[in-house]
Amino acid sequence: MYWKKSIIITFLGLSSLYGKTLQGEISLGIFNHAPSGNAAYTLPGEIMNAAVDLENTFGWEQENNVIFKAYLEHSLPFLPHMKTGYTNLSHAGQNNTTDFFWGNIISFDGFVASSLDLKLYDITPYYEILDKGIEADLGVTLRYINGDIAVNALWQNETTDFESLVPMLYGKAKITIPGTAISVQCEANAISTDETTFYDYEISARYAFGLGLNLEGGYKAFHLDSDELADGLKTNIDFKGPYTMLAWSF
Repeated sequence: MYWKKSIIITFLGLSSLYGKTLQGEISLGIFNHAPSGNAAYTLPGEIMNAAVDLENTFGWEQENNVIFKAYLEHSLPFLPHMKTGYTNLSHAGQNNTTDFFWGNIISFDGFVASSLDLKLYDITPYYEILDKGIEADLGVTLRYINGDIAVNALWQNETTDFESLVPMLYGKAKITIPGTAISVQCEANAISTDETTFYDYEISARYAFGLGLNLEGGYKAFHLDSDELADGLKTNIDFKGPYTMLAWSF
């Protein structure tokens, strides 16, 4: 029985320490993003289709979508802190086309409607390497990418589903201007292989109102260049634009 009591006492002690030193931040905001680049989808065994321009052919324009981030930090030695994130990127458009190719839609002339639904889910264990004047974090992001591109051309429809689990390097730097409630920061994830180059970054400034409330605004960008999201799908896509978030620190 003694060893059971020892385990319980140790667990309660660690829980008490953890509870006293737990801190973090929750952010929710809007990302106003414009698309650029191209994509191509070819059925297995077919000759590779030409890439489709997202703006000029699909007719995709600026959209607003929700973004979410949360950080959780502690003082327990050797264990990483944790960040989670969610980004939704959606677009829809329509256009008159000539000689259009996408999957089973071959050499089509006429009206084409299309849409994108792209969701990014992040889990990032990280370590704080600087905390004096300049704050700096390093870690690894595990990103789950899930979505689809739907294309409709009269009686011909093609929906391309894709998903991928991607490890990425993570880094963040933050500087608070002395004597003010203003800080500037940069945060990024990136990976590059023979078939894939993914990266995203944000550059922002924020103002701390007190009681843990912060208003953050800046510029955000995503780049997805890959042949591996789905069989036959090639993407070279960028999403860029301003964003704003309300953050609560605790």
